[in-house]
Amino acid sequence: MSKVNVLKGVQDRAEFVGCRPAMVIKHERNHPGRPISLESGRRIGGPEKPEAFAKDLAAGGTERWV
Repeated sequence: MSKVNVLKGVQDRAEFVGCRPAMVIKHERNHPGRPISLESGRRIGGPEKPEAFAKDLAAGGTERWV
């Protein structure tokens, strides 16, 4: 993960959540309301909201991210 408090790109997000990059891409496709913004062709975001998404996903409650 990057040294700053920002997740840049699929690899950083995958390492943060603890899954494969392909799984991150699948979740982004299935849950377009995920808290990651697209900037200059890369998806970027801080770790707080993706962590909340990962917890909701594990609990089976992803309705607010659709």
